[in-house]
Amino acid sequence: MTADRSAEIIEILDCDLDVRPKAAPGVGQLLPHLRGATRTMGTLVVEFDERAAETLEAFVEAERLCCANIGWKIEREPALRLRISAEDAQLNAIESLWNQKQT
Repeated sequence: MTADRSAEIIEILDCDLDVRPKAAPGVGQLLPHLRGATRTMGTLVVEFDERAAETLEAFVEAERLCCANIGWKIEREPALRLRISAEDAQLNAIESLWNQKQT
């Protein structure tokens, strides 16, 4: 991802990166565990392999600090999932991050 695209995503998400812990995991650490993503109106649900649970928890804790205007909810049943609630433009930006998965 280019620096320009990263800056654009940060602006769309209205994130305050200064409050995000520097050591917190990012999308890149979760991509190897990604099983899929489903988009519905106002929500993006991202499913992960169970082995990602600890990393996902740390990621969500950090995102709740820097992107507080977005809903970040971890679900454990029937599978490990991250339910993200946001405006359409924000969901588009977040969804593009998860689409980086290498196949």
